[in-house]
Amino acid sequence: MRKRTKWALLSSFATLGVLLVTTDNWLLAVLVGIGLGTIVFIFTHAYPNDIAPPADRRHENTQRRRSAQR
Repeated sequence: MRKRTKWALLSSFATLGVLLVTTDNWLLAVLVGIGLGTIVFIFTHAYPNDIAPPADRRHENTQRRRSAQR
């Protein structure tokens, strides 16, 4: 799924969820829903790609140390 599509879907679902709960101040509810959708998007899209197993990190640190010694 494309980034924009995924972000739009998550933001719209979060906005609808917040709008169903609120009774007044719909503008604030929309802004909060967009913010919550954006947070969920960041955790589902960017965060899993950032996680590396500890063995890979150790290997990267070893390579960095060896290149610094040269």
